[in-house]
Amino acid sequence: MNRLKLSIVGLILLMGTQMFAQQQKIKVDGIAAVVGDQIVLNSEIDQLKIQLKQQGIDMKTMNDCKILEKLLQDRMLLLEANKDTTIVVTEKEVESMVDQQIEYMKTQMGGSIEKVLEFYNKKTRPELEAQLKRIDKDRKLSELMKEKVVKNVDINPEEVKTFFDAIPKDKVPEIGTQVELYQIVINPKPDKEEVDKVVNKLKEIKKKVEEGSSFRAQAVLYSQDPGSRANGGKYVLKRKSPFVQEFKDVAFSLDEGQVSEPFKTQFGWHILYVEAVNGQERVVRHILLIPEIGFLNKRQAKKKLDTIRKRILDKELSFEEAAKTFSDDKETKKLGGQIVNPNTGETLLDLMTLDPKLNQKVQNLKEGEMTGVLEETDATGATSYKLLYVKKRVETHKMDYVKDYPKIKEMALSDKKERELDKWVNDKIKNNYVKIKGDFAKCTFRSRWIK
Repeated sequence: MNRLKLSIVGLILLMGTQMFAQQQKIKVDGIAAVVGDQIVLNSEIDQLKIQLKQQGIDMKTMNDCKILEKLLQDRMLLLEANKDTTIVVTEKEVESMVDQQIEYMKTQMGGSIEKVLEFYNKKTRPELEAQLKRIDKDRKLSELMKEKVVKNVDINPEEVKTFFDAIPKDKVPEIGTQVELYQIVINPKPDKEEVDKVVNKLKEIKKKVEEGSSFRAQAVLYSQDPGSRANGGKYVLKRKSPFVQEFKDVAFSLDEGQVSEPFKTQFGWHILYVEAVNGQERVVRHILLIPEIGFLNKRQAKKKLDTIRKRILDKELSFEEAAKTFSDDKETKKLGGQIVNPNTGETLLDLMTLDPKLNQKVQNLKEGEMTGVLEETDATGATSYKLLYVKKRVETHKMDYVKDYPKIKEMALSDKKERELDKWVNDKIKNNYVKIKGDFAKCTFRSRWIK
């Protein structure tokens, strides 16, 4: 699986996870500001500074005043979200986010919950969960409030041009190296006997559950999904959740309390249990079993991809034709192997934002070149073989209005949304108590935090 492809196994990387997985413990050393009944601590400013550095943000453009304003804005969004009855975050949603965050943190710390607890100075998992639930719920409420404030903001080409023309010539940013990246993936196939073995095991588990056994306990014992196994296979789904379609189709075809028959996805074989139905939301548990694949099957898959590569080099067929015909990756297969950024829909991918392992494999490829056959192992331990091909490469350059229009449009729209949010914040400041403490009272803010 590549970094740009969302899957049920990769879903552990939810927004906000990195904040907890990478943050350092910082001593709380006083109050920087108060917004309504919400406080901002000096330590939070230091904390956010660390996170921004870890995310590669140029700290020359940031200072403590700007960081404090971001935190003040978040607090105001939270205050107003708590007053808005149309903005709701369910306990089930929060529990799911926390469960997946903890599992991700465990993978970052060698799979040990004890190391996670020690890192965050907590004695028990419930104690850590309680802290993360408060943080996650507040963060999600703030996000939903912000989405509501800016949801109707749009931008036209004239506004994009005005935005770009307003950037001083010596301040036009550089765009890092970008590539149009394609792939062909071949997954070794298990023998029928191995498939039958896992299907029969899943049927056996299904029978036990229907006779009264706990699905959660069975998932902890048997599931091979590292993203949910320790949590009893639990996920919270909506129809637009970034899970593979087969998984969602089964989840939304069952009633509360039902257990599915074994079904197949690209990750292996599953059974799924619907624990609760909350409107358009499903709380589900699943068990993933992956048929064992022998050495000969793996060698056969690699040999197949070697042959495909030779046919491409011999110009018998193009890379795109080969991907459409042979690739086992459903999402990129239909696009001739092209990898697309799922968040923006862009086909030009920034090299620096690619997964480091992927970056390493393609950073030295020239336009029109492809790799040799690469062997990869995903989080479940499954092996796949892959070819990567750089169809187009755009080296680092000053932002150009024509070449980089999609990126400029994105920047302009983001700027317009921020200005709309600033107007909203200024309006809300009038009706809420705000106090800026100490030296921060000397800051120059975008919004009127200091009256």
